[in-house]
Amino acid sequence: MSATGVTIGYGAKIRIGRGEIPEWTELKGIGDFDFPQGENDEVEVTSHTSPNRTKEYVAGMLDNGTLAVPMDYVPDSDQDILLRVLAANGEIIQIEVTAAGGTPEVYAGFVRSYGRTAPVQGKSAATLNLRINGIVSGEAVDPGVGV
Repeated sequence: MSATGVTIGYGAKIRIGRGEIPEWTELKGIGDFDFPQGENDEVEVTSHTSPNRTKEYVAGMLDNGTLAVPMDYVPDSDQDILLRVLAANGEIIQIEVTAAGGTPEVYAGFVRSYGRTAPVQGKSAATLNLRINGIVSGEAVDPGVGV
């Protein structure tokens, strides 16, 4: 570990949970990914009294975005079949994302797409795109609130 506490991302994992009491499946062969990144809508609230003839905005609804997961593709493996089924049926699932050495963040969402490649040269790969509906647990808490 460095003096600042930063480490490499190696060891991060993603699991898919199905059912009311989730049955978890850890995704195998995942590559580099970005954690879900929410983005607030902008709601314009400009009026005739807005200061200095400038537009004014407030934060609107939060769009939790997507999670793109590059991975190895093994045709007809248990993982491949599961992801094809989830892509076809639109089932709401739980998505657990854990940074190496971090606390799991669990989101609700669904499989938006599951694309597979079979190159002549190179390894077969897939990209799983997950639509994030909202966080279930692991939400960051403002340390200054309620102290």
